[in-house]
Amino acid sequence: MSEPVLELRRATVTQEERVVLEDVTFALGKSEFAYLVGRTGSGKSSLLKTLYADLPLLEGEGEVAGFELARLPLGKVPYLRRRLGIVFQDFQLLSDRSVADNLH
Repeated sequence: MSEPVLELRRATVTQEERVVLEDVTFALGKSEFAYLVGRTGSGKSSLLKTLYADLPLLEGEGEVAGFELARLPLGKVPYLRRRLGIVFQDFQLLSDRSVADNLH
């Protein structure tokens, strides 16, 4: 694998004061593609929210596209999100825009 562009090390994530993921470690390199699957309530959405800085890491370390999640100032969150490509199962296209415009 090439240098990781996305990496979590011993990450613990909480949502509404409940631990939803504990001691998670994984990495993805540039141009790698991954599916995230699991049962309802298993923490898939919480993991993604952590990767795009919508939920904080309670413990552990995380780095996404060169941004350290634990030290990411709120003002830098939009810059992180511009570097990610996440497609949710219930994504909503804007009907008044073309496909190309929806991607930008």
